[in-house]
Amino acid sequence: MDKPVIAVVGAHNSGKTTFIVKVVNLLSKDGYKICYIKHDPKGKAKTDTEGKDSYKVYQAGSKQVIVASPNKISSFVKVEDYTLFDLIKNFTVDDIDIIIVEGFKTVKGIDKFEVIREDENRNLLTDEESGLVGVITDYYDYPLKFDINNPSDFVNFLKEKYLKR
Repeated sequence: MDKPVIAVVGAHNSGKTTFIVKVVNLLSKDGYKICYIKHDPKGKAKTDTEGKDSYKVYQAGSKQVIVASPNKISSFVKVEDYTLFDLIKNFTVDDIDIIIVEGFKTVKGIDKFEVIREDENRNLLTDEESGLVGVITDYYDYPLKFDINNPSDFVNFLKEKYLKR
């Protein structure tokens, strides 16, 4: 793959999208072009509707937003089957600096950062074997962790590790 890809994963309502919106906003203000891919495994998402995740991330400055449902992509291109890597290869525009994926926690071959908050009272959903690199948290202890309330540190990490120019 010629573009860096990272995933922000976590339980439903863990704060993934809120964190991603902040990261996209900071990166886009610095001139980076972002593609955001949202996994909609149940096919219930409405695309580009005010208040919805795709709308929020687009408004934050993402150059491209893809919502991937079981039988359609947000552009309403019907597909029989796809992988995250098919989406990246066939649907992302060429002049992207980084692809930020939300979901696809079981896909191997991409670095993952799991959002986990104290009030969720749960264990991690991913592990190093499935690509977990770090956590985005307000309490969880992990070798590489980022404060969910301070996305600037995560952005600086992305710039250093994935966005070297």
